[in-house]
Parts: sequence; C-alpha cells; structure tokens
Amino acid sequence: LQTKAKKALKNILQKCVYLPVLEPLLHEASPNILKHVVAQFSKVLPHDPKARRLFVTSGGLKKIQEIKAEEGSPLAEYINTINSCFPEEVVKYYSPGYADELLERVETHANRA
Repeated sequence: LQTKAKKALKNILQKCVYLPVLEPLLHEASPNILKHVVAQFSKVLPHDPKARRLFVTSGGLKKIQEIKAEEGSPLAEYINTINSCFPEEVVKYYSPGYADELLERVETHANRA
C-alpha cells in the first residue's frame, strides 16, 4: 500500500503545473518527495514568467537555496535549472549567508573611509 501511495503521489506531482499548490511541499516534504517537487518546479519555471515572480515573492527561491543537494545528484541538477531562470544577483541575494557577506563588505568599506 505504501508503494502504491508513493507512486500515486509521484504521478500527481509530475502532472501538477499550478505551482502555488506545490509551494507548501517545499517547506514540509520529506527528502524523497522533495526531489519530485523540485523537479516539477524545474520543469515549469523556465516557461512561466508569472510563476517565477511568484516563486521569488513567496519565498520559494530562498527555500531552494537552503536545500543541501549532493553535487551531481538529480536534485542538484533541478536546483541548477531553477537557479538559471533568475539573474545571478537574485539567486545570490536569497542564498544563505549573503546578508552576513553584505554586512562584512559594509564594515570593510566603512574602515577604508
């Protein structure tokens, strides 16, 4: 029964193109399910400018940057595909630790003045 449920969920996720429905799963899904959720975002976002804007404003892009994916894994590839939909500065802005990096640069700049 568990196998059937997993397969059904995977099939549902692969058919879902209305991303606001998938958004909560970014924050609450187990790693096995998260991979399929991120895969679906990576399929839809490159073709939908409105969805990209909503993805940023709803916190989805920030959450994607927080996901630890093994280099070369399918999940890492999906994340790279999503990141390529946005300007590099935007991706960097939502990456963990970027605020600290900016503050450090401000302090360094202030010390030079």
